[in-house]
Amino acid sequence: MTHPLAAADLYHTGIVVPDIEVWKARMTEVAGHRWTETMTGEVQVRLADGVRPLQLRFAYSLDAPHIELVQEIPGTPWTAGERMATHHLGYFCDDLQTTSKGLEEAGFPLEACAIVDGALSIFAYHLDPSGVRIEIVDRARMPDFSAYLLSKTPR
Repeated sequence: MTHPLAAADLYHTGIVVPDIEVWKARMTEVAGHRWTETMTGEVQVRLADGVRPLQLRFAYSLDAPHIELVQEIPGTPWTAGERMATHHLGYFCDDLQTTSKGLEEAGFPLEACAIVDGALSIFAYHLDPSGVRIEIVDRARMPDFSAYLLSKTPR
């Protein structure tokens, strides 16, 4: 049996939070997490209501297993729940288009994705009807995740 994902490619658990800086400090206080800088970037994102630019803000924990904190954006899939919980499981993949199609065929419809030059690119979110959300990320964007994290560490 072929699988759209490989278990070994799970590299982070994402949590959407109302304030990244508060939650970086909170998780450092309770578990000693160290963090990358908070990164920001505008991305064209396809949502159910069309394509629009979104300003994404996020940070990764430096220690494995990695946590990704994402700043909430109300009215989008990046909305913090009343009781914050895991938002998504993040997997690297080598072929974003094929993996996305495989997830759809496995019952995880496409929820949102980055668009570059009119095509799916960078990442995609797939949401199972039960609420389990999977993010797939093009491995070519971060071929050496450890080096990527270190390059984003405050100096």
